[in-house]
Amino acid sequence: MRALALVLLTTAALAQSPLPKNYKTILNNHDLLVMRVHYGPHEFVPMHDHSAYPTIYIYLNDSGEVRIDHEPPNAFSVTRPPTHTGAFRIAPGMTERHSITNLSELPSDFLRVELKTIPPTDLKQVTRGEVPSPLMPGTHIEFQDTALEIDRIVCPPTVGCEAAPLQARSLLVPTTDLKVEAGAGKQSLKPGEVAWFPANTKKPLQLSPGAQALRISLLYPN
Repeated sequence: MRALALVLLTTAALAQSPLPKNYKTILNNHDLLVMRVHYGPHEFVPMHDHSAYPTIYIYLNDSGEVRIDHEPPNAFSVTRPPTHTGAFRIAPGMTERHSITNLSELPSDFLRVELKTIPPTDLKQVTRGEVPSPLMPGTHIEFQDTALEIDRIVCPPTVGCEAAPLQARSLLVPTTDLKVEAGAGKQSLKPGEVAWFPANTKKPLQLSPGAQALRISLLYPN
């Protein structure tokens, strides 16, 4: 009985332990938890826990393969394929406890956007968003359902551009250095940084020449 109690206490302590230094929280509000993630070349990240929230991964660089080893008793391993700057992946919610091994000589940098309040009936399968080739200027919807929309915004190299007004709560994720102007003023952002905008902003987003970004809009009620 004492041994069982010790196991339970140990498990609880592990579940509450902080994430490794590879994960840095850059935004945490009612709707989202956004973490910037970095795995160095050939780095091993020990076993750790993630929430069960549905998650969007936005890749910030061209990287190599990463192996993900899940803990017993249902142990299994998967290898994440190489990533490309500006691509994304949407994953349904599931509790995860795993370790990470970067199999490549390249670092792996991405954002982990956990959707804390999305309706539980949404996002039942993995969806991947590759970077279009060629990359055409304008605002293009790359994913949309009743709860979520992801737009890719691309400005021409020599002139700024507009994105439609923000009708929904939105997260802007730059994949290049850019300047953005909304109703509240201008911001300078780099890849790995984000800007959060409330709903019903009447003024369009103004982006600087050559800007590239993804915009995640939450379409369900606040």
